[in-house]
Amino acid sequence: MKKFLKGICVLSILVAFSATTTANAASMIKDYHAYRIKDQNIRTVIPVVDNILSNEVEVKKLARNAYYATYGDEHYYMKFYPALHDTDVYIVTDGEYNKDDNDVTTFFKSQNYQYETLEDREAYKEYKFDFIDYARSGALDGLFTLPDGLKPIKTGVSKLNDKLSKGNQKTSAIPYTEDNDPIDLTCVDTQEFYNAETGVTVTINEYRLKNKENKYVHAFEYLVKNNTNSDIKVEKVYSERLAALKDITTSTFVDFDKLDVADNLGVPLAVATGGLSLGFTVANNIRLAMVIKEATRFSHSLPENYDLKANSTMRILCLKFKNDMQPLQFTIQKQGQTYQFTY
Repeated sequence: MKKFLKGICVLSILVAFSATTTANAASMIKDYHAYRIKDQNIRTVIPVVDNILSNEVEVKKLARNAYYATYGDEHYYMKFYPALHDTDVYIVTDGEYNKDDNDVTTFFKSQNYQYETLEDREAYKEYKFDFIDYARSGALDGLFTLPDGLKPIKTGVSKLNDKLSKGNQKTSAIPYTEDNDPIDLTCVDTQEFYNAETGVTVTINEYRLKNKENKYVHAFEYLVKNNTNSDIKVEKVYSERLAALKDITTSTFVDFDKLDVADNLGVPLAVATGGLSLGFTVANNIRLAMVIKEATRFSHSLPENYDLKANSTMRILCLKFKNDMQPLQFTIQKQGQTYQFTY
């Protein structure tokens, strides 16, 4: 088997293709597999991997902790995911694979990493979707997956959905309000930053959503704490791109064999099942309610002119597209001075 990582061998195989292939056609992926590195945060693992792969001319680094390599007829895709204090590793290849003894397990052992086969079904499902979605973009030449047969329908219905939503004031941004209720979601990552000029600490928690919008967006919680003994004003919080309810309605109801597209608060819904029929109907109230209830909580406008009292904390909830996670920019006024920072 070709080595993805020469020397200590960081790559192996997560997915097996069927045995029969030709020079002109790849076989269908028929198995998926993943690992979890215990007690190693992704920000400690990635520098090690980058250092090893820096001299590998066959390896291309993709967006957000993903890598792709081609060795002869074998193709490798590997992506690392934060799992709070652990790190998940998802690998796809069309080579031979022994899940218990391979290049990636050799790498784990060389770094004294404790690891296990990934048993988190929700995480596994998300990583598999991410791979399929990325492979369909054409970025992974050589790793074959089924094309998106519903793409033309999705495009047409998306345009229809946009037309129906125009002028509908119900889909406008929801004003910012304080939300102090517990978050019953899996936290996949957390970071903390301190701005010395303002005395503000920003803790960022990233969550996996429970419903289908998780394929495209993650929920974020920003905890902004004023560590000083004087009040400050959060004049503005801004981001280049956040997901709103109207942005996720088309994507949320997509399956491989079924497509539902709805405006988020009650306009007509177009449904396509298996590409066989397309017409107007009423949304499945239960499914729609679950998605809207979950997403709405994280879809409020960002705060402006918020008085943050001394030694107190404000909470900001938002949705970020997984393939384009943009930070928040804060403009803060303190004792007549204006400061800006971005996390």
